[in-house]
Order: sequence, then structure tokens, then C-alpha cells
Amino acid sequence: MNFGLKKIDLYLLKKFLKTFFFSCLLFSLVALVIEISQKLENLMQTGQPWEEVVVEYLLTFIPWINGLLWPLFALLSVVFFTSRLARDTEFIAMLGAGISLKRLLVPYLLAAVFIMTLHFVSNHYLIPVSNDIRLNFEYTHIRPDKVEGRNQDVHFFLTPEQKIYIRFYSRMDTTCRDVRIESFSEEGELVQILKGRTMRLVEKPNKWRINDYEVRSLGKEVRGYEMFHGNHMDTVLNLFPEDFITYGKSRDMMTSPQLLSFMERERSKGVGESSAMMAEYYRRTADPFSILILTLIGFSIASRKVRGGMGIHLALGVVLGAVFVFASKFSITFALGPATNTLLAIWLPNIFFGAIALVLFFKAQR
Repeated sequence: MNFGLKKIDLYLLKKFLKTFFFSCLLFSLVALVIEISQKLENLMQTGQPWEEVVVEYLLTFIPWINGLLWPLFALLSVVFFTSRLARDTEFIAMLGAGISLKRLLVPYLLAAVFIMTLHFVSNHYLIPVSNDIRLNFEYTHIRPDKVEGRNQDVHFFLTPEQKIYIRFYSRMDTTCRDVRIESFSEEGELVQILKGRTMRLVEKPNKWRINDYEVRSLGKEVRGYEMFHGNHMDTVLNLFPEDFITYGKSRDMMTSPQLLSFMERERSKGVGESSAMMAEYYRRTADPFSILILTLIGFSIASRKVRGGMGIHLALGVVLGAVFVFASKFSITFALGPATNTLLAIWLPNIFFGAIALVLFFKAQR
């Protein structure tokens, strides 16, 4: 089944996909060798079976490194095999047969859409899952010092009208000491203070037991305040054990639905939106879309035969790819600014290079 595609379309489509996936395979092997050589001593010191090291760390490293560079691979793949076609005058023969440059672009765009779709699904779902496995292994066995815990003088907003203070938290048994929960009215007036000597998780995900507690009720409804003492009280709080643990790359370990759920929970606590989380969410869509743009740039550069041949084309491709990667990384940093439109900042490289792609294509047509 060829869905109406002609032989020339299938020929170019296969050329693009073969070159692209061969580039991915080659670079993955090189990156894997470099990663092993850099962390071989640490991997040997983990004391884990090599089967576990391979499955949980090395194999899950491959989707992550590919996810970063697929747009660049698409650009270089297009430039490489299209330059060969132009060098061997195959493009001249196609154009001489009456096929326009626009028509020749169709199989390129079809291949780019296929790769873009794979990248989109991977960015939002598959790569975060593999990152979760890889980084958990790394934080547990290779770099446990990178796990940052909140265990002393912890402050949280449970909801916009309720906040909690914990003097000490133990991750070993999920026990909190010297707990104070303050509740406020919609007008911002303090209406209740709950103090507990200890608090411990009794049922996952967020059912807690507060021991040796007292409750003080304040506000206009009571004269002065009312106080109540108790031995223990079970309650559900918008507080989870994972709230006390932070990873340097925690956003990379969440699928997009988990990322949205996390941001919603943070908003429910009155924390507001995290620009870093929003930037990561938008990046996962912007990166796949850039494959289309870089494919058009690569096609426009390499479809014309020039002096210097493939070398000039590859050099231009590498330079443009490097500039694009730099611009993408800069846009993420720029997006974290307090007064910056995060969505616009993340998509700015695509907008800029999209304009360049159109200019190059129209010039190539002439």
C-alpha cells in the first residue's frame, strides 16, 4: 500500500528515513561508549548486577540522548543524502523530467512528519518514563548526594487558605515533629491554629495522624479563642511524602500528564505556576515541530549543486544546527525570567528559523 505515492516519493522517503535512523544508531553507540567510559568506576562501585545496570541505566540513557538531538539528526540527514543526489545530478534529472522543487519536497515533509510524531510521543510520554528509571538508578546508586531533601523548618501552602510548618521531617518513617497548621478565612483572617507534637503518614497517599495536638479557634465567631486538646487525630492533607524530596531533574522524570497534575497541585497550594515546569512542557512540543523546520532548511541548502559539494553543505548544516541548538537552550533560560511569556520564549527559535527556512526555500526555487 503506497497511499498514492509515486516511486520517486518512496525512493526519497526511504533515503531520508534510512539515513536518519542510521545516524541515530551510530551516534547512540558513540554516546553510550562515552557515557560508560566517564562513569565506569561509579557503575562498578554500585554493587548492582550488570544486568540491572544495563537495563535501568545504559539502555534508558539512549532515549534521553536521542530526544535531545533528533532535530539536529534530521537536518544533517537531509543535508547528507540530498547533497549526494545533487552531486550525482539526480536532482537535475528529476527537475528536467518536469518535477518541481515543491513536489520533490513532499516526501521529505512526509518523513519529517513521521519522525516528528515519534518525537512528540517520546517527549511527552516515553522519554520521561525512561528518565524516571535512569535518574532513580543514578540518584540511588551513583550520585545519592544529588537527592535534596526538605527535612528542617519546612513551610508549605496546603491550600491558598491553609499552610503548614514542620520543624523536622524524617524520610525514614515519614514522621514530622513540631507541626503547626494555620487556617485562614477568605478575607485572610487567621481563624484556626492546630499544633501537634508529631505527625506521621498512616495511609498512602496522604492520610496523616497528628499526635498530642491542640486546636485553637480564633476569629469573630469566638470571644478571644477556644482551645481543644486531643491524643491523636487522623486527617487527609494536601501533603505527600514526595513533597519533601526534590531532584535536580524532577521535571524530566514526569510524563506530561504528571507534569500538568503537579502544576495543578502546586496552584491549589497557592504556590502559583512554576516557569521551569511550564517551559519543560512547552519544549516537549516545540522540539518535535522544529524537525519540520530544519528539514525544510536542509532541503533548501542541499538541493542545489554548488562548488565544494557535500562538504560545503554539511558545513552549513552543522553551523545552522549548532546555532539552532544554542538558540533553543538560550530560549529555555530566557523563558525562566519572571516577566517573560514562557510560551513565546520557548517557540521563538522555531519562529525565527521558520522564517529563515521559508526564505531559503523560495531562493532555492529560483
